[in-house]
Formats: sequence, C-alpha cells, structure tokens
Amino acid sequence: MSDYGRPLEFGYFLEPSAADPAGLLEAARTADRLGLDLLGIQDHPYQPTFVDTWMLLSAIGVSTENIRIFPDVASLPLRPPAVMAKSAASLDLLTAGRFELGLGTGAFWDPIAAMGGPRRTPGEAVAALNEAIDVIRLWWSGQRSVRYDGAHYSLTGSHPGPQPAHDIGIWLGAYGPKMLDLVGTKAEGWLPSMGYLPPENLAAANSRIDRAAEGAGRDPSTINRIYNLWGDKSTAEWVDLLTGCVLEHGMNGFLFGGAPSELPRIAEEIAPAVRENVENGRTA
Repeated sequence: MSDYGRPLEFGYFLEPSAADPAGLLEAARTADRLGLDLLGIQDHPYQPTFVDTWMLLSAIGVSTENIRIFPDVASLPLRPPAVMAKSAASLDLLTAGRFELGLGTGAFWDPIAAMGGPRRTPGEAVAALNEAIDVIRLWWSGQRSVRYDGAHYSLTGSHPGPQPAHDIGIWLGAYGPKMLDLVGTKAEGWLPSMGYLPPENLAAANSRIDRAAEGAGRDPSTINRIYNLWGDKSTAEWVDLLTGCVLEHGMNGFLFGGAPSELPRIAEEIAPAVRENVENGRTA
C-alpha cells in the first residue's frame, strides 16, 4: 500500500460530554480558530452522560466559520435514513456546505434495543446500511418524488428536499470484510479508529477497499481515508507515525481525541510537520 496523493486534513474528535456544554462549543471554536479542517463527534444516543450529537453539531455549525463537521459515526439503527438525510442537507445549508455524513451499522445492541431500535445480526446490519446509503442518496437526488423498496427501509412516493449545499460525502466506520467492500463500492470515505485497527493493519484493509472500488469501476484514490487517533505521544512520535500512515498506508486525514488543551499542539506543531514530511516524501 502506498500514498494516494490526496490533500492532508487534520481535526479534532470532540467527546459530547454533558458535564460542560459551554466547553464543548468553546473547544469547537478553538479548533476553528486554529485552522483545523475537521471536527467529528461520536453518536451514542443511549449514553446518558452525552448531549445529543446532532443537536451539538447544529450548535457548533452556527458557532464556527470554516471547520467541517460530521458525526463520527451516526447510529443508523436509531436514526431513520430519510430523516437523517433531511437533517444532513439542512445542516449543510445552514453551514454553507460544511457538513459531511459519517455512518455506521450501529453498536451496543442492548442499549439500542432498550431505546426502541432494532437488534440486528452482523449481516442484517451491513444490509441495512447498504440500503440506507441508497435511501439517503435518493433523498439528495433532486427528484420530485422517490420510491425505494428494501428489506429494512422503504420510500413510498416521498417528496425529498431541500438539497444540500454541496455533494455531502458519506464516510463509513468500517472494519469487517463486508463493510470494507461497502466503502469501496459506495462510500466517499473511510473512518477507522486506531484503537480498533492499528497502523500495521491499515494496508490490508485499504487493499480490500481498493479491490472493491476497482470492481465497481471506481478510482480508489477518490476515497477519503480518515484515521481517528488517541494516545499519549510526543510531537515527534505523532509526526513519525502519521507520516508513515500517509506515505506507506494511504491515509490522508487524522482526527485526534483528547483534551482541548492539545489543540494548539495538533494545529501548530503536529499538522505542519506531517505536511512538510509528506510533501518532501511525495517530491522524492
């Protein structure tokens, strides 16, 4: 696996803790002021210590100017795809095209079921996500009326709208073979987390995505590959790791979890050094 040559992006993975709502907005504004590219928020509606991810994204969207925002990743079993598509398009309009859609099959099935959501097998979860992508894209298609007849989702002459301000990317949190295939065949981006997929396993996963993309007649280099990161490392350690993730393993985006106090180091030390290393590596 090698570098796809895509522009590099850096961002912040904001934990939606309800303990300090004002601090959440201040952290987002700080990331925006520092020039970070992306801000992602995990989506666990059943977590009692979290504020709702979509409400927080809305508040952040109108409190910032440049940073792009997205759920990392939205809980599909608790958010019907047509409604989610309308919410996404609306937020994209309200933020002048700064919204992307991270999607997942769902996890933690006991709390999902406790909130009234479905309990799905792994195969059902992938099939439902596949259908949801179709439904969402139909909703953004600009057609006057749309229909869809799936095993998990359906549209019966719905009238979609409004359309988003830009072509929203659908980025998938994916690890298993079928999910990686779905990234390659249907998605604009991939959102793995280092805790579940360490750097030494990125190459095999990217190869699977690429084979699926090529089989579907798609160019693998058009797929965003954004890595969620946590860890206590020095600046030099992060720079070395992320440079390798780009040049050797094909990643092009990085979202750091952790305390907001780390944001200046991410934006002013780590990101510029990685960009310089990658530019030198690409030139060489």
